[in-house]
Amino acid sequence: MCEPTLIGLALGAGQAITGIQEQNRQYSAQVAAVDRQNAMARQNYINELNIASHKDQLKGRQYEAELKEAALAKTAYNKQLAINQQSADIAKTSEQMKLQEKMKKALFESQANLAKSIRAQGTVLASGMQAGQSMLLELQQAERELGFEQAQIDASIFDATRAYGVAAFGIDLDQYSADTQAYNNLDRGPSFAPSASFAPIKPIKISRPSKPSILGPILSGISTGLSAYSATGGEFNFGGKTGGGGTGGGGYTPTSGLYSPDYVYSPNEIVIG
Repeated sequence: MCEPTLIGLALGAGQAITGIQEQNRQYSAQVAAVDRQNAMARQNYINELNIASHKDQLKGRQYEAELKEAALAKTAYNKQLAINQQSADIAKTSEQMKLQEKMKKALFESQANLAKSIRAQGTVLASGMQAGQSMLLELQQAERELGFEQAQIDASIFDATRAYGVAAFGIDLDQYSADTQAYNNLDRGPSFAPSASFAPIKPIKISRPSKPSILGPILSGISTGLSAYSATGGEFNFGGKTGGGGTGGGGYTPTSGLYSPDYVYSPNEIVIG
């Protein structure tokens, strides 16, 4: 009777140990898979953070470069405005000098005409002509000639002044056009400061699976041991009723009158020996 018991114990213990080892192997594989998945998710999260940080740094450097370029462009723009103003002032000064020359010339011509008129009047008075209608007409003629020549001088001054106004207006238009072109070519720089990138979604850590109970492999080992014990001729004692397994052992079968499927056995009724 010892041989079936030893066989049953050996096979049952072997089955239980094998089951526990397989169960531990599967558990270790599951834990490794979860850890690997968490490590990959964490590394991917770190990579996304680094990429976002690198992009923000690039945007920051680009923004600073654009600000420097805009400052240089603003300085160049102010210099161009100063050059345009200086050019306009020089052109206006040139036109003013032309006008002053014409006015001086007209003033000299006016003085000359006045002197000529005075001489003409003196000539008439010194001619010995008796005072009367003829002398008055001569004097009036001299005054008319002086007035006609003075009117020509005044007209030339008016035309010169008007030409100066037109030239000055053209100079102002040229300056405005140059200032407008410089403003249109001005690099105004960035309108807004760059915003930070959105942070990547932090991964949720996957929990490790619960460690399986060894009860399953132990029960499987007990079942295997009992089956091996019965198969090798071991007999069970259920409440004084004995039976053996194997051929010719008189074991219990569903058709024997000693087996009842409705009967509940207690552990004390199972005797191995």
